[in-house]
Amino acid sequence: MGIVLMLILAAALVVLFFCGYFVGVLKEKYGKKNVVIFVPILISMFMFHLIIAITELAKTARWQ
Repeated sequence: MGIVLMLILAAALVVLFFCGYFVGVLKEKYGKKNVVIFVPILISMFMFHLIIAITELAKTARWQ
């Protein structure tokens, strides 16, 4: 089960990286004041919380 948690953690980190990349691309293309920028920011917030939850799950005995 630890391998599954690590795969999910790696996938969440990749999504978090690409959300940051797309925020930069959208800022360059549309400027700073656009609503479209909030979509990758919201997804990255969700991924950050998912990463924290996975690391907390990995500490419990059930997921070892």
